[in-house]
Amino acid sequence: MPGIQIKDLYQLKSLSQPFATMGRTFVVENRMDEGKNDYQADIVAIKADGTARPYTNGGMNVQPIVAGNTLYYRHKDEKGHYQLMAMPVDGGSAQALTSGNGSVDEMHFSPDQTTLFFKVCQSPSPEEAADEALTPRHLTQVQNKADGIGWLPTENVYELASYDIQTGKQEILKSFNHDFHLQDVASDNTSFAYLAPAHPDWTEQFDDTQAVFIYDTKSEETSYITVSIPEGIFTDASFSPDGQQMVLIGSDYHAYSATINQVYRYDFASKELSKPVQDDQINIGYGNSIAEDWTQQPAHVSGYWINKNTYIYTAIHKGNSQFYLYDAKTQTTKKVHEAARNIIDFAMKNEKTVIFVHSTAEKAAELHELNLETGDEQVLYNPNAQYEESHDYASTESFYYPTTDGKTEIQGWFTKAQTEADKAPIILYIHGGPHAAFANSFFQEYQALASEGFHVLYVNPRGSTSYGEDFAKDVLGHYGENDYADVMAGLDYALSHFQGIDSDKVFVAGGSYGGFLATWIIGHTNRFQAAIVQRPAIDWFNLYHNSDIGVSFTSHELGADLYKDKAFKLYWEKSPIAYADRINTPVRIQHGEEDRRCPVSQSEALFTAVKRTGTDCDYIRYPQSFHGLSRNGKPSLRVRRIEDIVNWFKRY
Repeated sequence: MPGIQIKDLYQLKSLSQPFATMGRTFVVENRMDEGKNDYQADIVAIKADGTARPYTNGGMNVQPIVAGNTLYYRHKDEKGHYQLMAMPVDGGSAQALTSGNGSVDEMHFSPDQTTLFFKVCQSPSPEEAADEALTPRHLTQVQNKADGIGWLPTENVYELASYDIQTGKQEILKSFNHDFHLQDVASDNTSFAYLAPAHPDWTEQFDDTQAVFIYDTKSEETSYITVSIPEGIFTDASFSPDGQQMVLIGSDYHAYSATINQVYRYDFASKELSKPVQDDQINIGYGNSIAEDWTQQPAHVSGYWINKNTYIYTAIHKGNSQFYLYDAKTQTTKKVHEAARNIIDFAMKNEKTVIFVHSTAEKAAELHELNLETGDEQVLYNPNAQYEESHDYASTESFYYPTTDGKTEIQGWFTKAQTEADKAPIILYIHGGPHAAFANSFFQEYQALASEGFHVLYVNPRGSTSYGEDFAKDVLGHYGENDYADVMAGLDYALSHFQGIDSDKVFVAGGSYGGFLATWIIGHTNRFQAAIVQRPAIDWFNLYHNSDIGVSFTSHELGADLYKDKAFKLYWEKSPIAYADRINTPVRIQHGEEDRRCPVSQSEALFTAVKRTGTDCDYIRYPQSFHGLSRNGKPSLRVRRIEDIVNWFKRY
């Protein structure tokens, strides 16, 4: 049977946002539409017998929540705004409960399920937006843009709103002039936990914080819960059912994005924030950056209270995402089970049963049910079952190898080329970040490359997450050192341990930080026959000034601020562009034109420098594409991007 083809991106589906109730499990089924060249998300209900029933038919429909006999969800309208919808669970047509220029987000039911609370982003009307298009932009804040968005909006209003499901009454509870993320509603129906920057009014410096606040609608007072961790970045906050405590997930950010996310506990009686006993090597929650290209519309929820004493959450360790339990009585944590997979989203069916969406290196998506007491697990739904009857996933093997300095070991994966030839070329692929990680997760691009006859090797060098904080911090101030040695050692290991590799056809590719390291590699060795450099960071000086995270990222990653520390020499020596005159490896550069994270000026500089050497080099710019082109860009451009990779490597 054939493998996963490049254009099978339009046939395969992913899952996210499960919600269990009334003998059904609702889940969002995501796909890409070739004709419309966009993403579609439908809400599907899975019955106990495994039969699936769609509740929506096209468009973007997300975040299913059920109360009584009514399914509530968000639907994107023709203006691009999400509206709150209601539909009878037993059948019937959907009704829009909101309208206008407000876009609904982050819905949460009150514990008694009488009121639905949500965030609304009120943006300028189309007419006002058209007028703004010809208005000069007056910038006063250094933090003024974001990848995936563009220029940060200055006229938006963000509202905390409620909808009474009995009376239909809607009410605005609080307005913000900056964005926030609604996390949870307390059992009293009047206290709300939300995340927001601690310093939204800063103009001269970047605010990387994500603090936890509680707003009381009765007193109209706001409490800054994480004030004792002023630099913290938190991703989750959840009230216990009895309202006595709260679990938070996040970090104090002492090692920038290499810092391990952990569980924190806030006690309402003492008003103290503490950190329970836990394994400090485990990176907790969805804030972990797993390098993959298949997840769409994730819920961004890392944990749930099972009862007043038990909280369940996900964490990633050594390339696997697992379930863990926090015991509020003993204030300790423990792992529930062990499996080679990536848990995308999950929800509780009851106190004993968790439902979750996962993927593996050889499975695009499945909905599972796990009994926490017995460990019994079953598949509830596979959206790609019919597709898989006529297609084979390429086999992928996880392995470990020692570093050349003998200080640690590195985890890697080898996806085998689907070819009848005795030998096939190999691509060494490097992830972004650098504080991200490959995992036992589905990667459509790597499957497609295997189908095209390439082995794909991908490893987690020092600097990657999920192996402890010291491992992740190793790259700070030392880019191009151990990380470079680790990926090259991974290639040596693969060549000596896996059969069927053509050692005369060895290629390298990577994006973002992976683009940095791929460029660094070809500037320091001629070992590769060709390279693909994607959306790279190759000039730290330029990145400091022009990236949406430039000042904070470069200062923390290199260990010095360009101006305050007079680090001009360091920034140049750690920039791959400094070694571009040594590049003899044919290189194709790929970049999205709207990238704000690694602006196109990075690629333009590299293209100019390499062309001046006479080395074969070309440069492909993808329109209407941000930094995440390979993960969430226009489907047609995602296809074209992989075709461009294949064509370049087949040329060599």
